[in-house]
Formats: sequence, structure tokens, C-alpha cells
Amino acid sequence: MSSLTLEGAGVWAEVPRMAPETERRAALAAAAFLKEVGARVQEAREAARETGKQALSDLHEIYDFSRFDPEWMPFVLAALGRGEVRIALHDGLVRIEETGVPALWRMKIGASESFVLSRVPLCVRKEALEGDETVGRIVNGGPDVFAAPAILEELRRAQSEIDWSAIPEDPVFMTELSRQPLSPGDARALLSTLGTGTIEAEITGFARSVIQRTRVRGIWHSRLFNNAGKTLLDAYVAAVIPPEVAASSEAFADTEAKCREIAEWLEADLARGAIG
Repeated sequence: MSSLTLEGAGVWAEVPRMAPETERRAALAAAAFLKEVGARVQEAREAARETGKQALSDLHEIYDFSRFDPEWMPFVLAALGRGEVRIALHDGLVRIEETGVPALWRMKIGASESFVLSRVPLCVRKEALEGDETVGRIVNGGPDVFAAPAILEELRRAQSEIDWSAIPEDPVFMTELSRQPLSPGDARALLSTLGTGTIEAEITGFARSVIQRTRVRGIWHSRLFNNAGKTLLDAYVAAVIPPEVAASSEAFADTEAKCREIAEWLEADLARGAIG
């Protein structure tokens, strides 16, 4: 699913050669930006200690690319790195990629690009609330459909219990298909009834996870593949947004630490003349 990847993020080998002064200014801008992000996270974490995790769930800051000189962006993106989560809305009309700084996302909408500091960008949250209100009656049933009706009823019940106001951080309801004796008719009926939605996420790591929102809000089709492309997991889950797609509240401690680490590294290299 390489179509979800935003080109050029986090790959130093792709950074073009820059004039020394341009590189120096890019490094200074990146360090200043990271300090700003780190300070904002520190502020939100302090508020969370007083009022609870909602202060971190509500955190949503947008930093438009226009704040940077366009010539600096390859360096800035490489300094921030690339994370494991990528999200596409409406067949790639909106593309979002986690940077190497937890909870800091790079978002592209048409020709406009920005960084977003949040558990997950607001546009994903809003789109996750769209779709069919509930699991409808079975479509494409037939004599070779056996397990699908029971699975759809499980999902209907689980969807009715979703808390739509909060992105979950704990495991959510899952019905695993790969361990059930499904017939081709079952697979056809599930796909026909649930349909395909407008959100697709990919998570890379020791394996590759592909999570697609169905046409029904709160119901997601989750698949896990090994490096050889073999399916390790095939399941439907019920959540406003699956917890693995969004950054957790606990991740903001790593956000603050990562911002400080990269900024200090850039400033040290600038001081010893390794940059510029």
C-alpha cells in the first residue's frame, strides 16, 4: 500500500545537497520547531496531571509548512523522520503520515501540507463518525452462507456499545475470521453487507497491518500480514477509531523526549560545524 506513503519523509539519502547557509538555517528552524512542539506537549501533560487524560486527547495543534522556507523542508522532514502509521482518506485525497516523533503527523490535503500534533488528526476523527448508522440486514445471503449472520449480529451489538466521544486506548471488541470455518458465501456476504468506507490505515513494523473502515461507522476490517505477504490475522473490530491507529496518551512522554533529543542533536552538530 505504498500509495499511502508521503514521498521523501525521513530519508536522509533523499535530501538534496544544500548550500551551507541554507542547511544551517534549516537545522536552526527544525530545532526551534521541535522545542516549540516539546513545550506545547509539556504544557498539555501538566494539564493532564491536574484534569485527566482528556487534556491530551483534546490536544490538536496545526503547524503549516508555510512557516518554513521551502528549501528547508527536505532537511526538516529528514530530521523528524518517519513513523509506522499512515492514513488515507477518500482514496488518498487526504494523506497522513506519522513522523518519527510520536503524535506528530505530516498531513497533505491537495497542495497544502502541515504538521499536526494530536493523538490523530481531527479530520480522521470526524470522518470516523460518518457512514451507516448500524449494521444493516444481510446482503448476498444464500444456501452457502453459514457463519455471516452470527458475525454480523456480534458486530451490530458491539457497535451499539461504542463510546463515540473518545478514542479508545485499551483493546476493543474483535471477531477473528481467520480462526472460523468461513465459506466463500460467508466472505461474500460480510463484504457485501459491510461495504468499504473512506478511511484506510497501514501500520508497519515486525509485520504489516492494514485497517479499513467499512461503510458502517465504527466497524473496521483489520488484516495483519507477515513479510512474505501471508495473512496472520483477518478480523473485524468495533471502535470509533482502532487504538493502534492513534497515538496513545502515554506516547506524549516520548514525544517530549524525542523533541528534546533531536533538537539537542541538531544544536550540537551546529556548534561543532557538522551542519552548514
